[in-house]
Amino acid sequence: MGAMARSIDVDDVLRPKPEWPTLLWRGLVKHCPRCGGGHLYTGWFRMKERCPSCGYLFEREPGFFVGAYLINFAIVEGFLFLMLMGFIAWKDQNPDAGMAVAIGIGLFIGLIGPVIFYPYSRTIWSALDLLMTPLEVNEIVDAADAVSVSGDTDPTEGGGPDAAPPTAPR
Repeated sequence: MGAMARSIDVDDVLRPKPEWPTLLWRGLVKHCPRCGGGHLYTGWFRMKERCPSCGYLFEREPGFFVGAYLINFAIVEGFLFLMLMGFIAWKDQNPDAGMAVAIGIGLFIGLIGPVIFYPYSRTIWSALDLLMTPLEVNEIVDAADAVSVSGDTDPTEGGGPDAAPPTAPR
C-alpha cells in the first residue's frame, strides 16, 4: 500500500455513525449511508464502487449485495401482498368482477417492480450493513485515500500522488 494521500485525524475515526433512521432514510433516497452524499449511480443498474463524497466502499466483501436482492424481493412481495388484499376487499364488494385487472396489476408489480426498486434496494442494504457492521480503521483510511486520489479534493490540500501540482497565480 502506498503513502496516504491525506492525513487522517481523530475525528475521521471516532466520528459517530448516524442513527438508524438517518441511515435508512439515506438508503431510501439513494444516498450514501455514511455521509449522505448523492450521485452514486452512473446508470439505473450501475452503482459506483465508492461514494464520490466520502470514499465509502459499497461492496465490502464478495457477495455483499445478496442482501440487496433479498430486500428487493421483500419490497415486491409486500406490494403484491397489498395488491392481493386490495383485490380480495374489492372482490368482496363486487362478486361479479373479473380477475383480468388484478392479474395485470400483479404481473406489472412482479415483473417491473424489481427493476424499479433495484437501486433503492442496494443503497438500503448498504445502510443496513453499515448499521450492523461499523467501519474499521483500515476502511476509513482507504475511503479517505480513495477520495483524495480520485481528484475530488483540491490539489493544494494534498490531492494524492497522481494529483497535478498547483498552478501559480498569474
